Amino acid sequence: MSPKMALLRPICAAFVLALIPATASAQDQSLSLDEALRLAGAESPVASIAEAEVDIARGNERQAGYGPNPEVSLEVENIAGSGAFSGLRSNETTLMLTQPIELGGKRGARMRAAQAQSSVAELDALIARADLALAVRHRFTEAVAARENLALQQSIYERSAEIYRIASELVEAGREPPLRAIRAEAAMAEAEADLRTAEADYLNARTNLAELWGASTPPETIETFWLTPDTVPSSGDIAGTLTLARAEAELNAAEAGIVRERRAAIPDLNVGAGIRRFEETGDTAFTIGASMAIPLRNRNQGGIEAAEATARATEGRLLLLRLQLQRERTTLQTSIAADQARVESLSETILPRAEEALELAQIGYRYGRFTLIDVLDAASVRDGALADLISARTDVAQGTATLIRLTQRQGGES
Repeated sequence: MSPKMALLRPICAAFVLALIPATASAQDQSLSLDEALRLAGAESPVASIAEAEVDIARGNERQAGYGPNPEVSLEVENIAGSGAFSGLRSNETTLMLTQPIELGGKRGARMRAAQAQSSVAELDALIARADLALAVRHRFTEAVAARENLALQQSIYERSAEIYRIASELVEAGREPPLRAIRAEAAMAEAEADLRTAEADYLNARTNLAELWGASTPPETIETFWLTPDTVPSSGDIAGTLTLARAEAELNAAEAGIVRERRAAIPDLNVGAGIRRFEETGDTAFTIGASMAIPLRNRNQGGIEAAEATARATEGRLLLLRLQLQRERTTLQTSIAADQARVESLSETILPRAEEALELAQIGYRYGRFTLIDVLDAASVRDGALADLISARTDVAQGTATLIRLTQRQGGES
């Protein structure tokens, strides 16, 4: 390749790359975090699954309110015997209607237990939506970080192309050895490869985000927005959060289950009434009856013991969960505060100084005051500082998203 063609290639490539984002931003509207949350909440299969689970619990609750059905029976006696009981002359036909009557408050206990399970299912649905919102925030942040990294890699490539142009001019003028141009060209090629990788990462991040609402085509662009702790309530109390409310509802359901099992130990009363017809005389008579099981062996001892053990285990898990949530909240706040301090240090001190040093090195190299090594070293420091800033902002946003989920309360926005 001739020196002129080698010089023209990076300039044209940089010019084309500079035009692409401007055209895309003019034609396509960036997807905001609020819009991504709305799309996921409206179109994700998670929402329909959660609603179906609630419908299942409500159906069980409705079924628990029904009592036992009456029973009808027909009995024919003294049929096809011998002597006086031969044929159908002496048969007796009895039509009986029997109604089981639940005693001991079984129905009420069963309904309260089913209602408690419905409350658990409703909280499970809210938690499923909250988890979906957490996934949206995490993947949106990953997409924002990928976009920022793409912009970084594009700027690195453009700068590398410019350095290569200057190095080629200096080599042609005899002010730099040919090795300098070769090294600058290698740095430009490496920057181009990193740029292609960043483009693929940005596409993958947008595809992963769109997957949450079932879209086959990713959004063209993502709005640059970083979550911060300002969106999280400052209260240190974790009472009333979704996770804790669900555990408390589960404990209520377990306690209602104890009452249900105890009531189940009480035998039911079966009351019946009917009419009997004597075929031989043509007479009829009314008949009534009642029956009740004798709870000698089976008094539902195992069911009661299991329900009581379930309640004890649930109560223990609730106590542990309170401690765990408080510890996780404190740990998250500490980590986010440290990441925010890192963001401030990088954005206010380290990065401005690194950019200033790089600008001076580039100007000095253009006029022969600095070497190519000086420019590359300054560029490496500046690029590393910007990459660290993107990483720190990502950590703050991801931690904030997790904190929003951890402290989300019943009835709060996801």
